[in-house]
Amino acid sequence: MVLYVVRHAEAEDKSVNRPDEWRYLTEKGRKAAVINAKALSERGAKSRRIITSPLTRAVQTAEIFARFACRRNTVEASMFLLPESKTAEMLEYLNNCDDKRIMLVGHEPQLGLLVTALLDRKEEIELKKGACVAMKLEKDKPAQFLWYLVPGKKPVSSIKKAFKLK
Repeated sequence: MVLYVVRHAEAEDKSVNRPDEWRYLTEKGRKAAVINAKALSERGAKSRRIITSPLTRAVQTAEIFARFACRRNTVEASMFLLPESKTAEMLEYLNNCDDKRIMLVGHEPQLGLLVTALLDRKEEIELKKGACVAMKLEKDKPAQFLWYLVPGKKPVSSIKKAFKLK
């Protein structure tokens, strides 16, 4: 399976007037999500299934990516992608998943922890806003890093360069 992990794009700042779950994408965030979704599509990477955190900013990001994915794709909200969710829940879900290509859209630090665990890294990985990391998953093996895509930049196929690892 090929897994695409996408951090939501730039959202409005936290405010006492609006609950965190209602924070929505800024105009800059929307544009960045479109740029990255197009770039992902041009790489031939088209998910049929997109699973997103139910928070507004993640759902908006997922919907933008869905516009450039397979014609018959689905966008599903899942509690296991909420900011406070456990990495173990996400790993268990992926172990039982039989999709060929799947995209997860969510938040830091959870997505970075998931990518760190899948790639079996010691150094913690952090995804930039609106970024996408692609990995190939096989049962009972560490994931294979394919590339990392940040909005407006060229894809990076070296894990060390992508995340500035030693």
